[in-house]
Amino acid sequence: MSAATRTKERSWLKVHYDKVAIVAVLVVLLASALFLLLQNQKAQRALTDTSWDRIDVGHQHYEAIDISQFRAFARRLEQPPQMEARDHALMVSELRVVSVNPDVPTPIPYDAEVCPWTQYPQPTQAERDTTGDGIPDQWLTGFGLDPLDPDIGERDLDGDGFTVREEFEAGTSPVDAEDHPSHALKLRWRQIREIPFRLRFQGVHEIAEGDYRFQLNLRERDRTFFVALGEMVEGYRLVDFERRTRPGPLGPIDGSVLKLERADGRQIELRVDTDVRIDERVAELVFLVDDSIFRVREGSEITLMNQPYKVVDIRRDTVLILDENRNQEVVVEQARPQDRPRAAGTTGGAPAVDFDFEALLEQMGQ
Repeated sequence: MSAATRTKERSWLKVHYDKVAIVAVLVVLLASALFLLLQNQKAQRALTDTSWDRIDVGHQHYEAIDISQFRAFARRLEQPPQMEARDHALMVSELRVVSVNPDVPTPIPYDAEVCPWTQYPQPTQAERDTTGDGIPDQWLTGFGLDPLDPDIGERDLDGDGFTVREEFEAGTSPVDAEDHPSHALKLRWRQIREIPFRLRFQGVHEIAEGDYRFQLNLRERDRTFFVALGEMVEGYRLVDFERRTRPGPLGPIDGSVLKLERADGRQIELRVDTDVRIDERVAELVFLVDDSIFRVREGSEITLMNQPYKVVDIRRDTVLILDENRNQEVVVEQARPQDRPRAAGTTGGAPAVDFDFEALLEQMGQ
């Protein structure tokens, strides 16, 4: 090839170089597209030829998801709680209480019927107890008292000896001294003792015709009494005697009966040479209003604030008192440290003392 020809070809390539490059790129792209098309058709044929029904993928059951809480939360976001407007309270803080919702104890308005944040129902007006002392606000406001005073329940506002709490529990007025619970509610027992019956009928001696002397011994002490009908011994009066006999293996046996009577009318029959097991209980009571102390047994009558009361029953751990004016029975409970009498000259209350049986009989007029 001549030099002129080679020069001419280089001139043409130089002039058309960019066109040749574009054509080459297009050819490469076309080849790539053709290759991808062939690969795609091959993959489709492979998928078509695959037997999907031969593949056992199994079956699983799933429970539906509960999204109710999320929906409720979304509704609360769309409609946030709004506090009601307060008139004439621009410079005064609003009275609030804690919601009774144990999970979310948020501060809410005093008279809210439901918590504005959680929609939790609040106590009704009749049930509301702001201070949590067990006395409803409505009951206190009915007597003109402050339901927000945390110490109101322990005060005696009318001076009748009963606190506001005791008046509430009894259903009486805390501001009227004439309307008060039974004074027996202010009684406490400090000691309850069992007093055994100690007399034993040993025999009878006829001094003269119809004139008898009865021999009575104490079971617990080496002491003997010789008494006649009508006389007193150990708080009992001899009121009647009946001569009796009963058959025995060696002949008649003395079975005479001597009848005793206590000042409260209680009667006991004693058979000769026979023990009588009649034990009773006595109690020492203290009246918390004026620190009076009473030693009583069943049937005893006492006076509290010029009102009569009767001891109906004495049990191992309680004393039952009858308020005769109200015809109401009151259970007297054991004295607690905070209930001890406020005796003059003492700091811890009057000390408990042991029972003196003779003193008890003397106190009861026997």
